[in-house]
Amino acid sequence: MTLVAPCRAPSVGHRSMADRPSGFTPVVDVLRPPTGCDDVVALRPVLARLRRYPVSLVMTGAIVVLVVGARLSHAEPDFPHHPPVACIALVATVLAAAVAERTLGSIRTAVVAVAVPTIAMLATQLAVSVGSALGEAHAEEVHGQPLLAPSVVAVALFAAASAGMPTQARWRVRAVLWTVTLTLLLFAGHGSDVTRALGALLGTAAGALVAHRASRPVSRDRLTARTVVVATLVALGGGTLVTLVVPDPDGVLSPFADAMTDQAVVLTGVLLLVAAWLVHHGRRAGILVAAVVLVVLTAVLADVFLIEPLTDSSVQWQGLGLDALEWQVTLLGAWLVPASVLLAILTLRGRLVRAPFRAASGHAALVSMLRGSDAGSLGHMGTWHGNAVWSHPDGLGAVAYRVRGDVALTVSDPVCGAADRAAVISAFAVHCEENGWTPAFTSVHDPVRAILVPEGWTALPVGVEAVLDVTTFDLRGKRRQDLRTASNRADREGVRDEWTSFEQLDLARRAEVEAICTRWAADRRLPEMGFTLGGFRELDDPDVRLALAIDAEERVVAVTSWLPVYSCGTLTGYTLDVMRRGEDGMPGVVEFLIARTALRSREAGLTTLSLSGTPLAAHDPASRAVLDRGSRLLARVLEPAYGFRSLQRFKEKFGARHEPLWLVVPTPLHVPRVARALAGAYLPGLRPRHLWELRRAHRAAAGTRG
Repeated sequence: MTLVAPCRAPSVGHRSMADRPSGFTPVVDVLRPPTGCDDVVALRPVLARLRRYPVSLVMTGAIVVLVVGARLSHAEPDFPHHPPVACIALVATVLAAAVAERTLGSIRTAVVAVAVPTIAMLATQLAVSVGSALGEAHAEEVHGQPLLAPSVVAVALFAAASAGMPTQARWRVRAVLWTVTLTLLLFAGHGSDVTRALGALLGTAAGALVAHRASRPVSRDRLTARTVVVATLVALGGGTLVTLVVPDPDGVLSPFADAMTDQAVVLTGVLLLVAAWLVHHGRRAGILVAAVVLVVLTAVLADVFLIEPLTDSSVQWQGLGLDALEWQVTLLGAWLVPASVLLAILTLRGRLVRAPFRAASGHAALVSMLRGSDAGSLGHMGTWHGNAVWSHPDGLGAVAYRVRGDVALTVSDPVCGAADRAAVISAFAVHCEENGWTPAFTSVHDPVRAILVPEGWTALPVGVEAVLDVTTFDLRGKRRQDLRTASNRADREGVRDEWTSFEQLDLARRAEVEAICTRWAADRRLPEMGFTLGGFRELDDPDVRLALAIDAEERVVAVTSWLPVYSCGTLTGYTLDVMRRGEDGMPGVVEFLIARTALRSREAGLTTLSLSGTPLAAHDPASRAVLDRGSRLLARVLEPAYGFRSLQRFKEKFGARHEPLWLVVPTPLHVPRVARALAGAYLPGLRPRHLWELRRAHRAAAGTRG
């Protein structure tokens, strides 16, 4: 027997074991990993992760054996007799196994992967045998073809796994599965296509049985006219192109390719896919393109398969078997499919075109809802000019929003009770889809994020809100030193605060307030931001309170505005909006106004005071996450113009707690489009010269630091 030494390299420069004290173990030896075992240690997390997916590993090995065996025997994998497509199907099968195993578990995945394709294949074999015995044309064509392909397993697993997915992901997966399977069935028409369609049906049923998250009513609500039309156009366009790829297409719609040249088939398929994309985004051009293509396609098919045979008297009904009769009826009626789709598109055109956005304040109705329910600390911003208000059909709540491009940007949280929040959010998302808009829930709080993220939405951090508990607020303590200093200086210089509203001001006071606000905006290198950041226009609201700093000469030297915050019909606090200091205002005058407002709110029995959100403030300043790092980078870029980082440091003086603000969008793919819409909403007047000014400001700041 040979003894193998453990994989530990000797330490250079250390004493031998004989020279070391008994029981002595150097710390460096304890911390140093075994030199020869580094690779094994590094592989342990990978191996542990792989052990969680035994079915996927077994399936991967089987597929590798299948491909190698097929290559050695000079036979390609059978789906559908096309090597590139076969490779895609094999990769999809492995991916489907991993997704299903993660969603359903290993045992359920193995059962579905074996049972569903087997049952689908046996059912297809039975249907083909019965149809062939009766002389059915398509059954006779399918008879003898392979009925099972790797893609059948992939479709069955994806369909089953979708039952355990969040609503958004489940809806997308099932829409893609059914569009692809029905397209292949109608245009290719092979035996494996029939089995694949049955596999999708049985897989969906199996997933509903084994997963607790079965289909919900929200999925039926999302089956809008636009969704059906888009799926139909994709099926027609994709199916037309499929006939050029698969060998011997035999589906009931495969004659489409027989009536045109290959170049015309490609052009038709591409134009229909383009039309589907345009209709999906609510563009009128999509309806025009689809209508033109469908008119031409209907005319060509009618001429080739209906008018010409009838004119030549080549249509014969007597002496034909069932298979020949069936094919003749299929050819004569081929033009009905594009004609029916054309009629549906023209009939539904009003529901397919993206509705034009009309901004309407809806001030009275929204204010009434704000006072009677809960809209969070930023809810009153929904009453501002430029927003529209959508109300739930059952009166459960409302959402204030505005549309930029094809993105509907909400103004923070929905206006509703906590129990109705999920229903209002879901209904508003459906409303956006019906109008061709992408819903984007902007500057929402954790409760809204907690509803949407489990349903498959993507949440991005966009800022931090500072919330002050006024029940315990005072000016004592080291952290409030700056506030005490500002308050004491105001008392010495005869500066007082005045709690009022804009409509209560006389003309002279209004002019002073306007001068301070407009002068501040004129000093910015970029245009004044809007959307959820108010300005002088938003002060003229009877529900908005003003805290003015009046100096000893009775001049207004600083302005702050406060939006009301209600909860269940009770005024609970205010949210800071406008914050402006005049040229003659003493240092710390804004801190003085905020501190006095907090003390006044405490005396009035209110509970909270929001200092509003700071855009692009990182939720965790020490975080190395990509999104947080991106927010900090953008904040540095805009710092010379808007001072977001300085604003965050200013709010930290008050000892407020930080609550994250989120942007929640349907998928990560929507982020660039929503980002453009947000830029247009916050900076509608942005011009190239403003960016040049920002560049000059950065150069000046760099020169000052140097």
